Amino acid sequence: MYTQNRLLILWDEQVVGTLERHGTGKLVFQYSRDWLNNTDRAISLSLPCREKRYSPGISTAFFENLLPENKARTILAFNHRFDKKDTFSFLENFGADCAGALSILPEAGKMDFSPGQYECIDTELIEALDKIVADPDKFTLFPEMKKARLSIAGAQDKLPVYLEEDRFYLPLNSGSATTHIIKPVNAAFPDIPRNEAFCMELARKIGLTVPESRLMKMGTHEFFVINRYDRKMTAKNVIRIHQEDFCQAMGVPAERKYQESGGPGFLQCRQLADEFLSDQGVDVRMNFARIMTFNYLIGNHDAHGKNFSIILEQTPQFAPFYDLLSTQVYPLDNKFAMAVGQTYRLDRVKEHSLKRFARDINIRPQKLASLMDETLRVVAKAYVPLMTEHEKKYGYSKIYDDLIKVIKDNLERLNRFCDALIFLPERYL
Repeated sequence: MYTQNRLLILWDEQVVGTLERHGTGKLVFQYSRDWLNNTDRAISLSLPCREKRYSPGISTAFFENLLPENKARTILAFNHRFDKKDTFSFLENFGADCAGALSILPEAGKMDFSPGQYECIDTELIEALDKIVADPDKFTLFPEMKKARLSIAGAQDKLPVYLEEDRFYLPLNSGSATTHIIKPVNAAFPDIPRNEAFCMELARKIGLTVPESRLMKMGTHEFFVINRYDRKMTAKNVIRIHQEDFCQAMGVPAERKYQESGGPGFLQCRQLADEFLSDQGVDVRMNFARIMTFNYLIGNHDAHGKNFSIILEQTPQFAPFYDLLSTQVYPLDNKFAMAVGQTYRLDRVKEHSLKRFARDINIRPQKLASLMDETLRVVAKAYVPLMTEHEKKYGYSKIYDDLIKVIKDNLERLNRFCDALIFLPERYL
């Protein structure tokens, strides 16, 4: 396989800059002079426009956050004969369609930006899903799609696709973008597609901004499908919208996405929003309060720095929420990815934790209590009827019983703290 040491970064078919290999797969990024002279838009809040090259640490942190994690990355690297830590080689092979607006292509390769070039993968998709069910320890979805030359971040098994009239396609060139993400079953986490479908729809029903999503079936296989909020369909093609997660925006490597590992907490997220989303500051802070409460109620303990994103249009915007599901229904350690105040365990969150959280996101404790109470009320009203809807539509599953129990218990627990938050003594400040 032909290899080289220089990749081009493209945005709307224009060369933004280059990536060069730097030791053991790390990267060095540099903006092109033409881009700086004619466009001057930064690809990341952590990589503002400048002529000087960026160091390997900050360069690699941004681009490595575009890649899958864990098992999928290991298998893909093995299949293509490069080390799983070799970020450069991964982007060389799979960078044509990434999160956000960037395409990453070999400098010497042929560039084809013609839109609408796709190949149907329905047959291959069913075959891959059959393999996953038969031997889940051996197979994952993304690596089984041999023609996929794209990347999607995260630890969950998933595959970006182009979806049209309930048929699935992969792009044949860098000019043809994906529109949806598929998440299949996972033997380690029973009924995880139904779990996420329910939690995402519950979030929508209570007023949180989330992408459209649904459960779909092919043959005997059920999986979760979500619209990409970083894509826009037009009559002629699919437009990529640039975005980055909070880890990328802060220059934090993917392996440090959890707060206890040195990643961002709510304080750092709020500070980032205050600096770059200042015109939406109040709304963002209130949304942090709402999403903390919602994640507490559904038992989502894996909401880390890569689960919050910014859309990088001319005026940066807080992105819709995603990856909302209950981890508490599974036998996991279940520590919060971000502390509530200074508390990582759900059963240890008390009034003082919430008051510290209020200070972290810079709102008054009384305002936090009001936002929490509002979220508690709408979730309490919506979750049982929604569960009934899902069971009628998709059939019974034990995951629904587990979700009902988790949400009911967490509603009761959090309700006890909400009123007390207003009257907490000053010693807890």
